[in-house]
Amino acid sequence: MGDSSGAVVCRLAVVAGFCVAVAAPAIAQSVVYTGAVSVSSGDYIFAERTTGVFIVNGLEFAVGPVRVSGTVPVITQSTPWVTYGSVPVPSGGALGGEVARQVGSRGRGAGTSTGPEGRTAVVLPVAEGVAYTTSVGDPLVGANVELTSDGGSWPSLRVNTSAKVPLADPDDGFGTGAWDYGAGLSLAKRVRRGTLFAEIGYMRFGDLPELTLKDAANYSVAYGQVLGAGRWSVLTSFSGWSTIIDGADPPSMVGVGLARVFESGHSVSLNANVGVSETAPDVSLALGWRIGL
Repeated sequence: MGDSSGAVVCRLAVVAGFCVAVAAPAIAQSVVYTGAVSVSSGDYIFAERTTGVFIVNGLEFAVGPVRVSGTVPVITQSTPWVTYGSVPVPSGGALGGEVARQVGSRGRGAGTSTGPEGRTAVVLPVAEGVAYTTSVGDPLVGANVELTSDGGSWPSLRVNTSAKVPLADPDDGFGTGAWDYGAGLSLAKRVRRGTLFAEIGYMRFGDLPELTLKDAANYSVAYGQVLGAGRWSVLTSFSGWSTIIDGADPPSMVGVGLARVFESGHSVSLNANVGVSETAPDVSLALGWRIGL
């Protein structure tokens, strides 16, 4: 998507970058501080809801057509069953083996509860006394290079690379304990007062000790429209992945965002996303910002 973070929550921060790009083609400074506060909640594939709150901080460095970025999330969540990286994954954390068994046995009637679309939900034991826990998540780093700029009949085309550094403890449910890395292409094309965006990529996921995650393709399409004098913009988007957990539907979401760019070049954005498949959160809200340094 041409955005710096690629973060988890991160995909929400990417949408914020989209909105900013619509209202202002580029921030003049070569160093930008990026951040987001967001909340997401959903059943995912489980019989019980998981709610997470995220604070993401990052830096983006741009030199000519090259942009390098890094983000670090602080995560508070109600269960240790969703792990985070380029996309939230309902892995079960330390109970990944039980997730693999129950998801793989859906056709044989395993489980005791009905989840989204009539599927059998995964039932995991809730440890007595478990409440919201907080930890630093896995950092994400990325780099992209602009191959062509948006002008005339040519769109802006970028090559993107990203990686998740495995620092979070997988037993606490905040990370998988393994590297993720991937690459992709993104393009943007102005159409009058709007901009069309599209991205396609491929991510190699590291496995948990008892759960294999499938390497997956990701995709997104979006349209942003400048409002009034050009300081405000709105964006609608659709994004998703191919199958990550065998036997579970791939994650996909639709979203809408509103952004404001100030005369200084700084910007803020508000984004809402709704999951349209069982492995995506039911709803996500994010407030993001970009500040040139």
